[in-house]
Amino acid sequence: MLNVMPLRADDPRRIGRYRLTGRMGSRTGADGSWLRVFTATIVDGGEVTVTLLGSGRVADAAARDRFTAEARVARRVAPFCIARILDAGIEGGEAYLVAEHVPGPTLTEAVEREGPLRQASLGALAIGAATGLMAIHQTGLVHAELGPDHVVLGPDGPRLTHFGITPPYGAATPAADVRAWADTVTFAAVGRRPVGPQDLTALPAGLREVVASCLAPDPAGRPVARAVLTKLLGQRDPSSGLLAEGTRRARQAARLPETSPPPAQPTAIRSRSGAVLWAVAFAVCVLAIAAGAVFIFGPHRAPASQPSALTTDGARAHATRLPRPLPSASAPASLAGNWSGSVHQTSPVLTVSVRISLPAGSARGRIAYPGLGCSGRLAIVSVATDRLTLDQTISSGRKNCPDGVITLVSGPAGTAAFTFLRQGGRNPAGTLTRG
Repeated sequence: MLNVMPLRADDPRRIGRYRLTGRMGSRTGADGSWLRVFTATIVDGGEVTVTLLGSGRVADAAARDRFTAEARVARRVAPFCIARILDAGIEGGEAYLVAEHVPGPTLTEAVEREGPLRQASLGALAIGAATGLMAIHQTGLVHAELGPDHVVLGPDGPRLTHFGITPPYGAATPAADVRAWADTVTFAAVGRRPVGPQDLTALPAGLREVVASCLAPDPAGRPVARAVLTKLLGQRDPSSGLLAEGTRRARQAARLPETSPPPAQPTAIRSRSGAVLWAVAFAVCVLAIAAGAVFIFGPHRAPASQPSALTTDGARAHATRLPRPLPSASAPASLAGNWSGSVHQTSPVLTVSVRISLPAGSARGRIAYPGLGCSGRLAIVSVATDRLTLDQTISSGRKNCPDGVITLVSGPAGTAAFTFLRQGGRNPAGTLTRG
């Protein structure tokens, strides 16, 4: 995420029911207004982003009514690859928006630190950004400020942040958003701001064709976001729907937020001993794979030119980089209850059953993989209306299943999308049903 600075002396400390905790910066909005962006906490300790839009948006009664109506529409944007608008209001004569906080680096930060995205992550990023644009556009709104600074590589894939709440107006049009999408994807491929058509050579052929069509000089000649996403997915009508399929395919660009390691404790020696025992257990599991058994949900095997990556460090790193569990959080109504279904992984190929219990009103739950003899605890580390990120700690059957991080996203008709996050993508995933 963008660097968070301490609040200044003249910054507000509270906006509505939100306590401000840091300043993310200031910028000029698409309409020329001066915007200030803050991090804030809510009652249960969860984190959100608050943007002060200035007094111009609510200068008179008509403007206030228009702002309220537009914010209401923005809250209905489908929750696919976007940072959702959660709340809006007026405080001290200024309009403000409250958005979902997405942990993770911006695309700008990721590219500055690691260089251009690799081909698999680049394709997933392109799909995720197109999915977010389609979700926004089909509500009648535009992003208006899409760029690498407003794409966050979150723990469940890329998300578009800071999208506008006004309908298309002036230079802020769907066609302008589509061109901005093309520039953003090209930036991710070349590692800098694009300067001309020559940059398109850095894109794989299929993606290059789509990006080039979005750079057409005549806005009327550019495809709409839905057509872009359909082309990227390579199918006209996926059974799960374009937005759901786009979100699933975008997860390969997921990143987990980095946090400072906890201070050393007197029990460090015991912790290291535990790590050694876990490594030994895992080594036994690897031998079992050679004999025909399959280890589910582990990190990827390293290339032949590098030391083997088949240790628990990859899976454990996911948990240590996540925010700490939220003791006062609870699963939203759409995800509370008992869930079961099948989860599929591709490396190695395997399908297993999973059962999850998330009691209403609790920050913790249980998970089991019956076919592997594994079970353990779940703790909520991030919560939204229809999305949960949970820390998985295996307590039984640890030689077959590692600790790690999973996400649950509410779907249609009593279903939920399950994903086990792995470094480098190729995340095991499946669909669970309630009951």
